Amino acid sequence: MNARPRVAVIGAGISGLACALTLERHGIFPDIFEQRHRSGETFPHVGGILQLLNRPVKDQVAYLHQKLGLPIRPLARLQKVVMHAPNASGTVTGNLGYLFLRGQDEGSVESQLSSLLQSPVRYNCRADWRELSGKYDFVVVADGTDQAPRTLGLWQEIISTWVRGAAVLGDFDPHTLLMWLNTSYCRHGYAYLTPFSRRRASLVLIVTDSNADEAEEMWRLFWKVEKLPYQEVESFSLPHTSGYCYPPQVGNVLLVGNAGGFMEPFLGFGLMGALKSGFLAGLAIAQGTPYTALTAGLRRQILQALSYRRLLNSLSDAHFNVLVKLLAAPPLKQLIYHTNIDIFKYGALTLDLIERLTQKIRPRNRRMPVP
Repeated sequence: MNARPRVAVIGAGISGLACALTLERHGIFPDIFEQRHRSGETFPHVGGILQLLNRPVKDQVAYLHQKLGLPIRPLARLQKVVMHAPNASGTVTGNLGYLFLRGQDEGSVESQLSSLLQSPVRYNCRADWRELSGKYDFVVVADGTDQAPRTLGLWQEIISTWVRGAAVLGDFDPHTLLMWLNTSYCRHGYAYLTPFSRRRASLVLIVTDSNADEAEEMWRLFWKVEKLPYQEVESFSLPHTSGYCYPPQVGNVLLVGNAGGFMEPFLGFGLMGALKSGFLAGLAIAQGTPYTALTAGLRRQILQALSYRRLLNSLSDAHFNVLVKLLAAPPLKQLIYHTNIDIFKYGALTLDLIERLTQKIRPRNRRMPVP
């Protein structure tokens, strides 16, 4: 019988934990290194998995449990999305996905995954993937940064943003997500509100091509323009870079989550990509299957999202007004939100075809490798 491989996992966030749990189900107990004192980001917030972006999967929670072995409890079903542009608003309803608590609090996705883990986590421990790659059979980099793929020459930056957010108090519907599009305060980013409960919510502003001071100025403008009736009680501010990584494995080093470029660059929740890439890394190690091949489908989804990101980068406020009205119009709303047609995929293919046809007029940047 072959000896089980020795595996190091750097990062005990959701992708690292998903990988570790998958390894454990195959009898491999990894050494896990986490630089924080607990799993998860230090500030609580609410993320989501949108059904529209994960078709043909109909129920994402059931999929995570039955297919990936990750029994995660959501905060609530997402049943309504209210979109605001400068001069238009629109609402869609239905089974639109799920909302999840993120961070270090009890009930967060990170805490739920940690409670299932048998392997100990070495907290307050900063690990070097280069050093560990000489000591372990496999090293899984799940630290949420682009440092490893940049060092390996694999990283192509897609978008750089600054994230300014807060927990706010007010009156909220736990099943409703609010979204704002307005170039005056988010440029080509967006803002969204996702509830923790009926009295508390996560409010996040994502500003493209910004720094901390500019993001703070935009945050104040956001509150002023939208006349937000909330009370800010906790706040956070941090940079975030989304990129494309290929290949996601070099030698015995596997890159998962944001380190592997699995944070989709369109709406950016990234929860499904992080969990699934961690699961696939664990599966690749346990079964001796090439990780790059296993993640081909995930990378296709990233490229599809990139088509929408390019479109979003080209839109003005006038375009956002029209877009919100179209997305909330009954015929299109029925097609997009009340069927299981992979609109996201076919829309991306259409956008990519249009871009290809315009190549003769406007030269494109070097294309990313298609899996």
